[in-house]
Amino acid sequence: MANLSVRDIDEADYEILRKVAQSNNRSTSAQIRAMISDLGKRQLGAERAVADLIEFRKSHAIKPRPGEDAVSMIRAVRDE
Repeated sequence: MANLSVRDIDEADYEILRKVAQSNNRSTSAQIRAMISDLGKRQLGAERAVADLIEFRKSHAIKPRPGEDAVSMIRAVRDE
């Protein structure tokens, strides 16, 4: 396992971390590990969501007919 050393943490920030860890029945080290893990999962989840949206957009794209432009498409939908 990797080790991480963080220096010059503001006392107030450390106190907040300590209280959060205590409320979760964790040590400060365990709390930091949990926070890092959660952050990584959120990041991967966000990247997956963006990829899914891009794929959805590609598969459900509205394609204009020959000679049709965006303005005429909007007018046609509005007039329905």
